[in-house]
Amino acid sequence: MVVISLFVFKPFRSEPPTPTITAANKEIATTQGSYCWEGLLSAKCVDKIYTSPLEMVKEHKPAVVSPNEVIEIDFKKAPIPETLEVEKWIDRDNIENIVLKNDSIIAPKEKGIYVFHILANWEQGDGNYAFSVEVR
Repeated sequence: MVVISLFVFKPFRSEPPTPTITAANKEIATTQGSYCWEGLLSAKCVDKIYTSPLEMVKEHKPAVVSPNEVIEIDFKKAPIPETLEVEKWIDRDNIENIVLKNDSIIAPKEKGIYVFHILANWEQGDGNYAFSVEVR
């Protein structure tokens, strides 16, 4: 009986939760980067082949958003408080930390394509993700 309740409270998940990113109620595709995760039955670190978030986002077309639009970041399992970070990548030498407000960021006001990199930690490990938007 204890084993059954253990399965209910602690899933077999072997990787960090993937965030749901939305803007104007439309989901934005994300790419998962390298991570380390300790699940119920296994622990592992997975190194992805990406060299940077700029390369990670090449898997998906940028989502079209309006200037200053709210972009929401939602994890089904919340990261440890104060560990969720977002960076805006212009290029390898131009990276800006973005301030989160209520797990949301604001799209830039200038037109263009922007890459965002999300980093988060949980008790079981860490993960990082990237997505891109085109402000029109």
